Amino acid sequence: MITLYQFYRAWGLPNASPFCMKVETYLRMANLPYEAKFINNPQQAPKGKLPYIQIDGVNYPDSELIIDELKTRYGDALDKGLTEEQRALAVLLDNTFCERMYWIVVYMRWQNDAGWAVVKEGYFGKLPALPKLFVPSMIRKKMLKALYLQGNGRHSTEEIIRLGCKTMDALVRILGDKPYFLGDKPTSIDATAFAFIANMLMNPMNDALKQHALQFDTVKAYCSRMWDEYYADFPKPAM
Repeated sequence: MITLYQFYRAWGLPNASPFCMKVETYLRMANLPYEAKFINNPQQAPKGKLPYIQIDGVNYPDSELIIDELKTRYGDALDKGLTEEQRALAVLLDNTFCERMYWIVVYMRWQNDAGWAVVKEGYFGKLPALPKLFVPSMIRKKMLKALYLQGNGRHSTEEIIRLGCKTMDALVRILGDKPYFLGDKPTSIDATAFAFIANMLMNPMNDALKQHALQFDTVKAYCSRMWDEYYADFPKPAM
């Protein structure tokens, strides 16, 4: 049995962490039975980050390495029909979502004050009174430091939105009118793409980046299609 360790669910999403949602979506797409366990403190994870999986008592961290391990152990039925060019494109798309879009999402949630107000309530609203006084600001300070060191934290909100919209426009062009990012059938890159797009479109925020993405009917249809196919057991959040 595969055990998936991830953050607690939030905002009606399978997970408000795109990386946790990426792994859970892949498990569902690949029809791999798993048990989900939820923890609040990522320091309990092998590399201090979530998600990680456990198989036969062995821990495997990092969403990309987790999926590579699952493909090695259980086969790669989702991607078996891809060309070498499509496989290369999938790697670049994964990097775009996990490196470029991730830090933009982090900025809009933690550094942008309007996003932070939503995150503070959604993530920390149920904390007891005493921890609520210092835990949210402590974690925000840590996230702001990470953003500054990564580089995005040095930008204005307007600059981040410009970069985010530019990247979203490129992703929209790659998706085109196809049902999935690489064609008529879902492949493993759709686990990544859906996790990030759903986290941008199906959250309680109402920022300019989200509004820009909602202009594209193909993106909304893609998100809805993936939800209906792999999370029919979850109520679908509004977009």
